[in-house]
Amino acid sequence: MRFICLVSFLSMVLPLQAQTVDSIPFIWHDSNLNGVQFEKTSMHIPIRFGHDTTTYYFQFDTGSSRSFLYIKDNPDRILIEHCTGGDHILSDIGPLLLVPLTSNRAYTKNGRICIGTIGADFLTNKVIEINFPKQQINIIDAYNLTDYELISSFHRGNFPTITTQIRGKTYVFLFDTGSSLFELWTSKRYWKKWKGTKAEVQEYPIQSWGKINMALRAPLDPPITISSKYSLELTQVWYNTNRNFWRAFKRARLFGIIGNKPFLDETVLIDVYKNRLGIKA
Repeated sequence: MRFICLVSFLSMVLPLQAQTVDSIPFIWHDSNLNGVQFEKTSMHIPIRFGHDTTTYYFQFDTGSSRSFLYIKDNPDRILIEHCTGGDHILSDIGPLLLVPLTSNRAYTKNGRICIGTIGADFLTNKVIEINFPKQQINIIDAYNLTDYELISSFHRGNFPTITTQIRGKTYVFLFDTGSSLFELWTSKRYWKKWKGTKAEVQEYPIQSWGKINMALRAPLDPPITISSKYSLELTQVWYNTNRNFWRAFKRARLFGIIGNKPFLDETVLIDVYKNRLGIKA
């Protein structure tokens, strides 16, 4: 479906009052890499704009600083100009500031139209729980700390992070909901340091932000414990051959990312302003 459908109702969207929502469902997408099927590799939330009956899907990605609309090869200048003008578009999950992204195309998967990314800017002035088993993102006003086991965290802006000990040293990782495939993703230096010396290495082509890069996976030796109470361990470590990722980690003073995979049976609290990330009891 062309983006003209979205443009056609912008005039109806903008005059609407902002909406509030307490719970947002999400769906999973799977991926096939080199003939290997990986389940639950990306999470996507349904969004409607104004009176349009079409449901669009956006990847929920706390590793992205902003929210994006995919416009590669899109000839519709009206939508592009609207996004670059800095205007919010009202939706059924509230006002969204969508930045046009030229490197990504909209696509349809399993009959669902995927047109963008909801980034960490969505966490502004919000406290959320991600209930992975029920596939819900809950926006909450208050919570009781005794209901959670807090994981050491020091958020940077709207980015949630996880701090953990590895071989007696402290490392900070981005908690990236846009990287469900990865338990732990780091630089080549630390990948070689933390993987088993005789570990089997597997290579996979990974598409990220419109580019294909090679990702390498190996077992961690020893595994890394995130939560002893809930027996959450990291058992695999990845790195990507694209050095731009590691440059971005260095600028953010991070050692890599931890994805959704360790938390798929849990409910995770994210409160970026109080530097809290927790697992619900």
